[in-house]
Order: sequence, then structure tokens, then C-alpha cells
Amino acid sequence: MIDSSPLVSIIMNCYNSDRFLKEAIDSVYAQTYSKWEIVFWDNFSTDKSPQIARSYDEKLKYNCGEQTVPLGAARNLALKKATGKYIAFLDCDDLFLPEKLERQVELMENENCVLSYGSIIVIDENGSTIRKNRMKNHGGFIFDKLLTKYEINMQSVMVRRSIIDEKKLEFNPNLGYSPDYNLFMEIASRYPIGVMDDYIVKYRVLSDSLSRKSLHLVSKEIEYTLNNILSRDPRLKLKYPQAFRSAFRKLNYYNAIDMINREEFKEARKELLDIILCSPKYLILYILTFLGFSKKTILRLIRR
Repeated sequence: MIDSSPLVSIIMNCYNSDRFLKEAIDSVYAQTYSKWEIVFWDNFSTDKSPQIARSYDEKLKYNCGEQTVPLGAARNLALKKATGKYIAFLDCDDLFLPEKLERQVELMENENCVLSYGSIIVIDENGSTIRKNRMKNHGGFIFDKLLTKYEINMQSVMVRRSIIDEKKLEFNPNLGYSPDYNLFMEIASRYPIGVMDDYIVKYRVLSDSLSRKSLHLVSKEIEYTLNNILSRDPRLKLKYPQAFRSAFRKLNYYNAIDMINREEFKEARKELLDIILCSPKYLILYILTFLGFSKKTILRLIRR
């Protein structure tokens, strides 16, 4: 256990999340690290979430908005209430493993990094393990690696609050799908990142597929984030040309998947045409659109 224990503020944003809420909060109270607070932001829930949250002691600081706002805006409201040296995040259907905070605070203190993340266990609605995602990256300046393969799960993140305050960083309230990607990639483009090999979080999957709307948002919002970072520092594209090419290719892929969902196979092929030689996965998807399969069959085959 760390002797000099900095306070960790755990941001929990809630909107009608009573199904798994008690289990999520209990996972914080079960931590081996004791110096923490939960900043609980109720986004005007109408279920039993408020009663559940208010049943805990003063370490859970309950706040309720006057109206429901987008998730990014709700996270920013909660951040303003945080008083800890470090910020962690926990959604209401996920779980911290018992040593999550202890190990992560130790990493943050010893390596003096501004943000860290770790490996996760993916579980289903019943809590059964689906798979284990061990992080591939090592710590340091890994912005280019995250461009190629983004692996940060928000529940595993811990960030130094002073960076948020000093640089006036926040979750973009206008991004419906990826305000976390936007913020964490902005930080990664400027600072070294700590990566934990340890499994520290259980991340619950309630649906194994993206909706048509979210697929569209993925593409648009990733493009927005990349262009925003490049407008701030154009030198990054010269420094990491291959990584940026890989990131922009994924936009074509996401657009193609979105079009296949809408059974616009000809338009999907146009998106894939520029990237089919870059990956066997892109080439296979391109060929499948010619073979008369249904969209469900194509998407099932490409996920294998």
C-alpha cells in the first residue's frame, strides 16, 4: 500500500442505470486503496438510480442535474465537482477489480505520467467472461500506436486532474459517440502515457453490435478528432505519416460498414476501393459485397 495516498475522484455518470448500479458502486467500496471519493452525477434519472446512490455514505457525493444533457456535458459537470489529485471513471454497468486504484495510483506516482490505462476483462450481462483484452502497448509516447489501434477503455483510465485544469481540457459535449476518444487522444498527442499489463476492470457488453447511427458517428467523430489534433499541431502528420494513413483508412472502413448496414453495396465498394490493398480484411469485405450475400451474412463473416 502506498504511504502517502493522494485522493482519487471517481466520476460516475448515471442515467436510468439501476440494473447494475449497486454492483458497480460496491466494486469501488471493495477497493484495497481507501482514499477515494465517488463524484456521482445523476443525469436526471427516472428509475431507482437516485435511491440506490443515496443509500451509501458520504464518500459518495451525489449530484443531480436539473435536466438530461449529452454524456460529454454530464461528464464535464461531474469533473468540476472532483477534488482529487487523480480522476478515474466508472460507468454504472461496469466494475473495478479490487486492486485497480492501488496499482494505478502507484503507477501514476512512480512514473509521473498524466494518464494511464490498463487491461480489461469483457463480461456479458450475467457477469460471465467473454474475453480478456490485455493491452499491447508499453508506456511512453504512444500516440502513433493509438492511431493505428486504439485500445483505451475508459473504465481503466486514470488521469491527473492538474492537466485537465491547466490545459482547460474537457469532454466535447457535441460528440455523441466518442467524447472520451477525443479527450484521451488529445492528451496522448502531447504527453507520455502509462500502460498497465494488469487486468483492472470488468467491462460489461450489453450489445455486441454498433447501431447504424453510432457507426455513422464513429466515422464522423474520429475524423473530427484527427483533423482537430492536426490543426493544432500539423507537425504530427509529418512525424507519424504511416499511423495517420492507417487511422484515416479506418474511416473508409467504418463508412463501408455503415453503407452495408443500409444495403448500399455499390457505395460501400467505392469506400473500400482506395484501401483494399492495405489489409486482407478490406479486400475480403470488398469481394463479399459482389457475392449476393445479405448484409447480416457479410457482417457476420467479416467479424470472424
